[in-house]
Amino acid sequence: MSPLILLAEGAPAPASLRFLAADAPPAPVPLPADAPPQSPLGSLIMPLLFLGVFFLIFAPQMKRNKQHKKLLEELKSGDEVITTGGLFGTIVQVKPDRFVIEISKGVRVEINRANVELRVPEPVKE
Repeated sequence: MSPLILLAEGAPAPASLRFLAADAPPAPVPLPADAPPQSPLGSLIMPLLFLGVFFLIFAPQMKRNKQHKKLLEELKSGDEVITTGGLFGTIVQVKPDRFVIEISKGVRVEINRANVELRVPEPVKE
């Protein structure tokens, strides 16, 4: 039950309750009886917008994730990679959850599998 209903008729509402009446949305205006029916196109707009957002944003991201997962499965010892931090290195050991890469002669670091950005492409031989 609304606190405004409990007020005596004609009595002003306390300042602490005035915001309730001011924030209330206006009552809906009924359509006249001779108003034309609404177009079915209006009910299709939201689903079409949802599909548009899905195909423009989420589908390409899912494609990139699938390609990255495939890359991580194909990596093996001896592959040159670039990490998300920008380090270049050669994989020297593959572990179930990480790679050991050599970034300089005698300098080996362990990195999470997800931090491998891409494999360094082979140089083109002419």
